[in-house]
Amino acid sequence: MFRKGVSTIITNNKNEFLLVNLESFEDKYFAIPGGGVEQEETLEDAVYRELNEELNIEKKSLLLIGKSDLPITIKFKTIKFNDDGKEFDGMERYFFGFKFIGNENQIKVREGEVRAYKWVTFDQLKNYLLFDNQLKETSEKIIEIFDIEKSGQFY
Repeated sequence: MFRKGVSTIITNNKNEFLLVNLESFEDKYFAIPGGGVEQEETLEDAVYRELNEELNIEKKSLLLIGKSDLPITIKFKTIKFNDDGKEFDGMERYFFGFKFIGNENQIKVREGEVRAYKWVTFDQLKNYLLFDNQLKETSEKIIEIFDIEKSGQFY
């Protein structure tokens, strides 16, 4: 069984991308924000809940740019359990793209879950997205959602 999850690609007015370093990661590893979809929750509800929980970002501070209809399937190396004791072989990650239109000072990391966050350019992603296939998959979703090849810009 595969658990549903959401990933959020967020840009600011400098065309930088928001990355998080989770407490469960080593310092050098980052990811785009996201998490699992709870029972009876829509994908969109999960995106906004996760962003609020992890970074204190509210829905009103985000402009939805688009979403990917096709998830990325991640097969776990070992079976993972969730809070209900269900076993998952992997996760289906659904991607959403946003422009951050709030104030930077509203972003506050959730202690015990997120160690730090940072904004990086597209070219800098390779220095932080170090997990297997993470850079390739995230870059593909950025290009798809933000329509970079057609427009030459992110939004």
